[in-house]
Amino acid sequence: MFASSSSSSSRCSSIPIMEVEEEEQIHGISELPNELLIRILIFLPVEEIARAKLVSKAWKNLSEFSFVPPLTFEQHRHCNGTISSFLDSIDSSLKLHYQRGLSLSRIRLCLDLDLIGSSRSQIDSWIDATLERKVEQLDLCFLSDSIINYYSLPARVFAAGTITILCLEGFRFEIRGNIDLPALRKFCLRHSRCDEQSVPKLISSCQLIQDLEISCCKPWQKIHVSELARTIRDLRLEECRLTIYGDTNIDLPALRKLSLRNIRCDEEAIRKLISSCPLIQDLEICSCYGKQGLHVSGLVNLQRLTVVCCYALQIIEIDAPTLQYLDYRHGARRCDLVLTCCEFLRELILYDRFVTQDLLQNLLSGLPNLERLEINDTPLQRIEISHRQLKRLDLTLITVPILVKIDTPNLQSFTYDGHRMPFVSAISSLNTSSLQELGLCFFNYNVCSHFFALQLKEFFGKMRHQTDMKLHLHIRSKLELITPTKLRPILSPPVYNIKHLILTIYECRRHQYIIDRILWMCHPHILSISRGTNARFLKVIYKKFMNKEQHPKCCTACQVKCWRHYLEEVQIDCDESMSKIERTIAMSESSNIVIVMKFEVRFRLKWRPELL
Repeated sequence: MFASSSSSSSRCSSIPIMEVEEEEQIHGISELPNELLIRILIFLPVEEIARAKLVSKAWKNLSEFSFVPPLTFEQHRHCNGTISSFLDSIDSSLKLHYQRGLSLSRIRLCLDLDLIGSSRSQIDSWIDATLERKVEQLDLCFLSDSIINYYSLPARVFAAGTITILCLEGFRFEIRGNIDLPALRKFCLRHSRCDEQSVPKLISSCQLIQDLEISCCKPWQKIHVSELARTIRDLRLEECRLTIYGDTNIDLPALRKLSLRNIRCDEEAIRKLISSCPLIQDLEICSCYGKQGLHVSGLVNLQRLTVVCCYALQIIEIDAPTLQYLDYRHGARRCDLVLTCCEFLRELILYDRFVTQDLLQNLLSGLPNLERLEINDTPLQRIEISHRQLKRLDLTLITVPILVKIDTPNLQSFTYDGHRMPFVSAISSLNTSSLQELGLCFFNYNVCSHFFALQLKEFFGKMRHQTDMKLHLHIRSKLELITPTKLRPILSPPVYNIKHLILTIYECRRHQYIIDRILWMCHPHILSISRGTNARFLKVIYKKFMNKEQHPKCCTACQVKCWRHYLEEVQIDCDESMSKIERTIAMSESSNIVIVMKFEVRFRLKWRPELL
């Protein structure tokens, strides 16, 4: 039946097979990218390199070691070998670079210090080797569950004149000697144990840094804003103490992106920092303590603003004429949101349990260019959205609204996530003339209701005029979607114009009924079973298609017949092989636990315009 599996076609001859175009294969060394050629080349003896250049234009045109790819060693990706073999691979690679006199532009090393044990002494030699090869980008991630095992970086690293990027994670960060990093442009320090002097010392000693990140270090690091380099363009601080002394002037003329997460500071420090950096384009404030009010103004280039979980806030005032994206997530207590001069805002995301219909209407009336609106976790009982320019609308509701009225003539994408879709009001108001993508996610709704089935079918029917529709349907209920036999005589014919139906079935008692009910309502061109779906559902739909009769004998007394009478051809399209699909199905049959799909399977369906 399925073109990508010869065995399948022999088992089911009732459905014609659609040929699957095979992806073009790369033929010949000459079509390989230079990065891959170089990676091959560094492992060849000199004699083989010379011979290769004589027989291949690709080798000949490649100047010898014109560039060397970065070295990446990540222990968690080395699944098939032992720890000793992983450590040996690092030794051999660095040895090759030394023997051939190659420079080393970048190295990333990710190790679990709790596993390598006595082999930790090799780390010093590796770092020495990278410094000798004049490394420019040094990215080290050392994981450990015990503070005792944290690694201390050798002092000579802080005197490496060629290092431009230094990223460290999981270190005991202590600097005993002098710092001489004249080329350093980016410094990242994450999840490390630090003393009180080392971080401020490095910041004050490297006045050409453009990208600075201090994240989740213990104890919380005290960052003095006055000591930051004037050249910083991107500043990301998480779990730090931000201090500004008295009337100290803040001089950060190059700052374009500022991210403050879980920062302890007073309200005045934030206000002064923001107002002193007028060229900021991207501002993020998340879980910051000590602020009751946030005032954003005077930022003439601000394009993106994110405010998340600042629970002490009572008011947010935003005056940003260039703002295009606003992500506001609050909800712990009531907070007033005031937007002025934001007429160019295009994307608005609201996570707020205290949002009201009046607030929503006031916001929309002042945002004439809004194209995307996302409302999450709101208990609104009445939702009225009217906007001429809106193209994308996402609703996640924690209660069942009494009224939903949507007047958006240019809407292209609509997503609903909630307990039960308010079909009566939504169907009567939603203009689907421009709709191209629809997402519905239901959970804990009364799926046994005949009324619900009719509403869902009516909703699909509204989209008959669409020629290119993509539908996402997520079901997270232990019950199943039912189209009772009693309703079939009064149901309208299925909807044909849904181009792509994407199903995610988290849990359901009887998988065999889901696909029957859905295909009674619509006949998609492509039916996708997405990642995260219970593999038992894949098994059910796979066998249904494979075992379908060419001339079904069911539904003889019904005017609206089931999908089996309309389906003509099936083609399977998947990023994985058919053998992996069949193995996944076999696992779901033999296992008592839920097997979740880690890949997507697409069925291309061809439907008959008329019944047999």
